[in-house]
Amino acid sequence: SVLCAGPKKVISPDTSAGNEQVDIVATITLEESEIAQKIGADPGKGIALLQVKLIPKSDKPVQVSPDDFILLAHDDGERSKPFEPAEIAGNGALVITATEQAQKKSATNIGLGGMMMGGGSGSSPGNSKAVTLNSKMDNKSQGNQALLEALKARELPETETAKPVEGFLYFPLDGKHKLKNLAVLYRGPAGRLNLEFEH
Repeated sequence: SVLCAGPKKVISPDTSAGNEQVDIVATITLEESEIAQKIGADPGKGIALLQVKLIPKSDKPVQVSPDDFILLAHDDGERSKPFEPAEIAGNGALVITATEQAQKKSATNIGLGGMMMGGGSGSSPGNSKAVTLNSKMDNKSQGNQALLEALKARELPETETAKPVEGFLYFPLDGKHKLKNLAVLYRGPAGRLNLEFEH
């Protein structure tokens, strides 16, 4: 077998489909360690990596976008659009920011909702706390910056092309779904294609 997948896996992670306008070839990776290896940085759990190659069949350019693709889980009917790189790489920093704002909100909750936070209230009391949070956030965002750049560099580009184009798509997926239950749906300008993994 040419596939690098372990001997237990019977279903191929490769799938393809085509119509008169395009051929699409896709390879899915579900193991976190394999995904990290392919991207060059670890995006964390809950992500399925899809490597997509779209090959236009005529000289007419085809509009390509990550949003043309949907990951379908047959077992529960869940349909997922790909993450944008910033949504994945921003997770750590977003959590810390939310914690910081929640603390400010409880300290200055005078029935004005979130309006006072915009004015920077709550920044002077508890100054040492704010500094701690910031330094943590900086460390996180440095790691996230490297991840963000790796994700962006390898993402399927949004482009118009008459030549083959290739890249990664990052789908939200929890660990309960098996490969045989997954399918990739292409719903783009070049038509509608269903790429099943169960062959």
